[in-house]
Amino acid sequence: MEPKNHGPLVLVHGAWHGGWCWREVADKLERQGRRCYAPTLSGLAHRRAGLSRETSADTHVDDVASLIEALDLRGVTLVLHSYAGLLGPALLHRLRERLVEIAWLEAVIPSPGQRMLELTTPEAAARYVAQAASRGEGWWMPPPDVAQFQLPSDEMAQAVARQLTPQPLRSFAEPVTAPQAEVRGFPGRYLLASDRSPQPYLRYAAIAREAGWPVAEAPGGHLMMLTNSDAVVDFLS
Repeated sequence: MEPKNHGPLVLVHGAWHGGWCWREVADKLERQGRRCYAPTLSGLAHRRAGLSRETSADTHVDDVASLIEALDLRGVTLVLHSYAGLLGPALLHRLRERLVEIAWLEAVIPSPGQRMLELTTPEAAARYVAQAASRGEGWWMPPPDVAQFQLPSDEMAQAVARQLTPQPLRSFAEPVTAPQAEVRGFPGRYLLASDRSPQPYLRYAAIAREAGWPVAEAPGGHLMMLTNSDAVVDFLS
């Protein structure tokens, strides 16, 4: 692979998670001398008290962009996991002069205007909507069963389950409305889990290859930052 940038990294978590999931990766990168920022998106994890019907993907775009702008970060590698990929086009439009690359970790790669419910599998989309209706007052999605993450131990599965919090349905059901850029014309790289079957992110790895980005594979499943942090650190350092 080509050498990576050595500026700051902004690590953005996926749905139901929080900045906590990046702790081990960030610690290892910081020991290498990298600056890491792992914001928690509005309404999630320790910010759960702020969850509301109005919390949207646009809210989450502003969370990340406002952090980067407030700290006047430049030369940033933006790292997007899973749902956070949905935010990529709007973040690129708003922050282009501050970013040098977007690293996609098992992340969706949207075209401007797409909704997260379109970017996941039809089965998963139907399940999320149904669970929001039956268990989430019609507007929030309860955390998924951690069994789907195929974590390596019961201890890790229980620890992750304790930390997952509801995700606003609006963030999946509505597109980002902020101005957006086409990410496929910007420098990027992609990391895919090699040990998932079925592997729903193969189509996004294919998009990455079509864009001319390097695509790496490593074992560890969808939550590779927890199960194989060394591979993620190697991908980013």
